[in-house]
Amino acid sequence: MTDIKLSKRMQAVADMVDESKIVDIGCDHAFVSMYMIQAKKADRVIAMDVKKGPLDIAKNNIFDYGMADLIDVRLSNGFDKLSVGEADCAIIAGMGGGLMVDILTRGKPHIDAGIHLVLQPQSEPWKVREHLCSIGYEIVKEDMVEEDDKFYVIIKAIPAIEDIKTYSMVELTYGRILLKVKHPVLIRYIQKNRDKNIELFNKLEHIHTDKSFSRQNNLKEEILFDEEALKLLA
Repeated sequence: MTDIKLSKRMQAVADMVDESKIVDIGCDHAFVSMYMIQAKKADRVIAMDVKKGPLDIAKNNIFDYGMADLIDVRLSNGFDKLSVGEADCAIIAGMGGGLMVDILTRGKPHIDAGIHLVLQPQSEPWKVREHLCSIGYEIVKEDMVEEDDKFYVIIKAIPAIEDIKTYSMVELTYGRILLKVKHPVLIRYIQKNRDKNIELFNKLEHIHTDKSFSRQNNLKEEILFDEEALKLLA
């Protein structure tokens, strides 16, 4: 059987998991679920998605790889079709931070039971970090990868044993652990973001409208914010 090759982003997600009973929420075509079995990283996986089309493709993929007895496929909106205790870790990847927070909120019984989380928000990671703190979860691992000129954050969180130290806005935005380890991909991301904003700011200096002045002020704040983060990474 052909080895399953994941994208750089999804490989980073899979590498963050070290539990044996996994639920993959928003599994799409189930390649991560199948990888977890093939690589012997998990004994059992529950692959769930809210869309029937991708789930039908997932079922075919799982059958073709001979994993039908090891991967349970379910049509589910978030945690809805998962019983408490069926999984030790939930993978939630490839969706916006706001939607991810909504899924975690609606999955409160699983959060209360202490399920571990591996999360890869496509946007607004600060919302996810803020929510994790609010529900008493500690971020224990963070990674960041660049793929096809896009940047992706991966977060692992577990129930906190002690009180969580309050996050600054820079830490919420860019990740306390990523900042602490001076992650090279994070540095590259912030530098590119700052340089892009400076370039746009300079272009707007020649446009004298209320809208351009307002946008310049916003850009100035973003540039200063990134400069503050880069000082922490120096």
